[in-house]
Amino acid sequence: MLANDFGQFIARLRYEALPGDVVAAVKLRVLDTLAGGLAGYRMGCHRQLLPILGGAAEASVWGEGIKLALRDATLANSFLAHALYLDDGSRFTGGHPSSVVIPAALALAQSKHASGRELIAAVAAGYEVFLRLGRAIYPATVMRGFQSTAVLGAAASAAACANLLRYSEAMATHALAIACNLGSGLKEALKSSGSQPIQVARACEGGLLAALFAGQGAKGADSIIEAGFLKAFADQAPSADLTAGLGRDFRIFETYIKVHGGCRGNHAPVDVVQDVVARNAIHPERIEAITMRVDSVTYAAEIHTPASGSEAQFSVAFAVAAALIYGDASVFQYTDAKVADPRVQRMLGKIRVVVDPTMDDGYPDKRAAAAEIVLADGSHHVGHIANAKGEPEDPFSPAQIEAKFLSMTKDILPQGGAPVRDLVAGLDTLADAGALATALAARDTDRTTPECSRCAGAPDSPVTRADTHAGR
Repeated sequence: MLANDFGQFIARLRYEALPGDVVAAVKLRVLDTLAGGLAGYRMGCHRQLLPILGGAAEASVWGEGIKLALRDATLANSFLAHALYLDDGSRFTGGHPSSVVIPAALALAQSKHASGRELIAAVAAGYEVFLRLGRAIYPATVMRGFQSTAVLGAAASAAACANLLRYSEAMATHALAIACNLGSGLKEALKSSGSQPIQVARACEGGLLAALFAGQGAKGADSIIEAGFLKAFADQAPSADLTAGLGRDFRIFETYIKVHGGCRGNHAPVDVVQDVVARNAIHPERIEAITMRVDSVTYAAEIHTPASGSEAQFSVAFAVAAALIYGDASVFQYTDAKVADPRVQRMLGKIRVVVDPTMDDGYPDKRAAAAEIVLADGSHHVGHIANAKGEPEDPFSPAQIEAKFLSMTKDILPQGGAPVRDLVAGLDTLADAGALATALAARDTDRTTPECSRCAGAPDSPVTRADTHAGR
């Protein structure tokens, strides 16, 4: 049974068995996830959620400098990690493993005083379960209306937690089997991006719950993956391939990392436009028209004339316009004010997004984009990119990922985020991974926080530090 095979892997995986490049990849994804989560904190995305959480002080909420009950802190941090869609992802699963694996693993590691090496192994285990199950059900699960991250999140979270808890093979199997029942979420929820991350957060918390439940002696059905999970979320899923190379062939390298904000489908279009503009020294004011060619999956999510910052996250046209007007398409550009900027509106009127059927042929191995830019003098400039930057074929360097982290956290963390960066870099030397969690408290200084359109009208949190910092 697949649950038994995965359970054996989860129980046996240790830091010492991980290749050096896997350890390095885990560290970079922890750093990248914290960047996205702290940016979510800065934007106040959790302000409506925090007041309904609480409990014993067991694990830290990123940015807040407070502790909540283990499950509530896990839920809050997963929500933050996914709130701005800056989390890493996999085009082979349609999902984002970091936002369901890392929040649970770090919270549990803090509460159990686990070492940094134990945390690294747990994250690696969670990624394997997410990416292997995800390949089996994608894209069928999305075509059925489900969101991959939420569906896969509980199983991946449970794998990380069971590994961290040093469960036996049988207990790890039960934790995974129980968790396969707890991941659920709908793609349609993306149209309400302010609340959508709750389904991802519940999946992350559900995996932790499943692991703790198994620790109390609860048992799951060991046939749940073949006879339940795969049948529910896929059509004729290739179950025989799910465990090929498990424990030797690590899939974490299949994930991409983002530097732009918004939906991943926006990123290749932004990259190709930036390349054409840089290569031809084009000033935005000289642009007369832009035609963007994308695959049908990207086009299906396109909101060409967004009315808000929230809708702009799913607008290729806005992402391209923002990059041209402001110099980048970072998460901080996706606000109501930027959407209403007359310069952006004028540029939106010059951009046309169309489907190129030839780009569907290579999807999802390739998620290409092409641009044709026409200037006022009548000249044409074209470009094509097979995949957005940051994909496995064109990964960002460690220095680029560190730069992203520092740019996201410089106004939040003490000393511009450098101490946290250094803690993550030395994660395998930490005797207690809780040192990283406690270092994520925002500094006690006032600052200007960009507008978060999704949180407009949100009530102030009753928690002291949330009152002080969230949503400014």
